[in-house]
Amino acid sequence: MTEKRDTPRAAPDSMVALIPVAWEASELDVLQEVHPQVWAENLTDGVDADALCLKPGSTFYIGDCPAPISVVVDEPIEELVGLAGASKHPFNPTEMLQLEEHRAIWRFTMSDISTAPLTRARAFARLIATVVEAGAPGVFLPFCVQLHSSELIRHIAVDLSQPPALINLFVNAWNDDEWMVSRGLTVFGLPELETPVTGGLNAAYFRLLDVAASMLTLQEPHPAGTRIQLGPHIYQVQPGPQGPSDPTVPICGAFGRHTLTESGD
Repeated sequence: MTEKRDTPRAAPDSMVALIPVAWEASELDVLQEVHPQVWAENLTDGVDADALCLKPGSTFYIGDCPAPISVVVDEPIEELVGLAGASKHPFNPTEMLQLEEHRAIWRFTMSDISTAPLTRARAFARLIATVVEAGAPGVFLPFCVQLHSSELIRHIAVDLSQPPALINLFVNAWNDDEWMVSRGLTVFGLPELETPVTGGLNAAYFRLLDVAASMLTLQEPHPAGTRIQLGPHIYQVQPGPQGPSDPTVPICGAFGRHTLTESGD
């Protein structure tokens, strides 16, 4: 039977992943078996890997990453099935069946990502990849409203050393007719980005992700007035927001929002 617990609302720089699983909700110990095989590091209680007993409500650590991760088991979320069509990589028929028949949600949370964003995000990404290798069909990241298929997770996990891989995993964007706005940079303690939709939706989307990756590399936002060349165009960073507020994830933008506009120079 799925165990549901009340937990505090995650802080803006907390990373949260919801994992739909089609097996018994209590089989969390599979992570302790699979993770060392995939990453050559243990899940521990902070001291001793052999002392860890994973169960709903547990807190554990990944390798030498000092940030604790909590795990809670929630009821299935039927609405996840409807998000599969918007995945960056399509779900295959087997994954779709597993998603439709999932029996529980494993909710992982790591706080204070902004303290060491690259180190902590990579550790969290390794955990996500472990759950996929254990048989989960995908991962839902509520802060960027993105459901990733297991195939996409495997592809990204091949090399987590570069910030663009983490951006592709943890950052998404939404748009109206005039603006494209990022979701997910808040988790890293960074301002979200927005840009007018010029040159088409794809151009605006990749413009945001390119600048997002450079911010994560620096681990700080670009100062207002910074000029950034992207292809043949030069964009200037301005204080925001100038575009619409986020209708789905209001917490995105807790550390501000910056606007990218094309420079007329």
